[in-house]
Amino acid sequence: MKFTPRRIREEVNVSREHPLKEFLILVGGIAGGFLAVYIVLGFALDLVVPHIDPGLEAHLGGLYLSAFDAAEEPSPAEARLQELLDDLATRMEGSERDYRVHLVPSEDVNAIALPGGHIVVFSGLVKEAASENELAMVLGHELGHFQNRDHLRGLGRGLVLVFLSSLLFGTDSSLSRLTTALLGSAEMQFSQHQEKQADAWGLELVMRKYGHAGGATTFFRRLAEKEEGKELIYLFASHPFPLERIESMEKTIRERGYPVRETVPLDESFLETGGSPSGRE
Repeated sequence: MKFTPRRIREEVNVSREHPLKEFLILVGGIAGGFLAVYIVLGFALDLVVPHIDPGLEAHLGGLYLSAFDAAEEPSPAEARLQELLDDLATRMEGSERDYRVHLVPSEDVNAIALPGGHIVVFSGLVKEAASENELAMVLGHELGHFQNRDHLRGLGRGLVLVFLSSLLFGTDSSLSRLTTALLGSAEMQFSQHQEKQADAWGLELVMRKYGHAGGATTFFRRLAEKEEGKELIYLFASHPFPLERIESMEKTIRERGYPVRETVPLDESFLETGGSPSGRE
């Protein structure tokens, strides 16, 4: 008897699904897994951060500080900022760590909290300040980040994001950069919440030092005037739009009944000589 095989009417090794659909399912699965791991590690990091050894944190701070053009010997202006920082730090209950300010020449109007108690202040920010109270608000804001350990949370989440993206897609991959950008934008909203918390802490320290909240919002109001029409940029920024910050701080001032008084203008020669600025009554 002769064997006659059945005729196969379709290719068993070829899927009936459209290739594009399968590709989207694959990409969605990878992205979903990536996001799940990122969220889990992010929560784990939040639990670990409060227990990081101070020695390790100081080592990390030194590594990051080396990326800035910070002078070994403090200038008169940097010494004045350090004096102001020390004064604010003494008004933080339970704080036993040392904080160090580094004045870095740059036109950027910014300040950064680094691990180990380091605060980098760009000279462009000092040039924009109109009173000691405004500088105190900025330094108090950075101390708020240390108080909440934000500087380590942001650092750790960034490292997790870069590590996972590189592991999945390689270090030089368009897909890697896209994934990092998309998740980074979502993480920025978390950072904006931290910024508002730090603003509230800075406001509290200004009140404790001067007995009033004068100058706490004026610096940000000038920034808002310069950034007018650029609100969309702040959707993907770590800092909230200046007007948003002002509204939040003014609400806190009203709710807590803080008085607002006039401040003494900052000496124009402060950046070069150290001057003798004062926002005290």
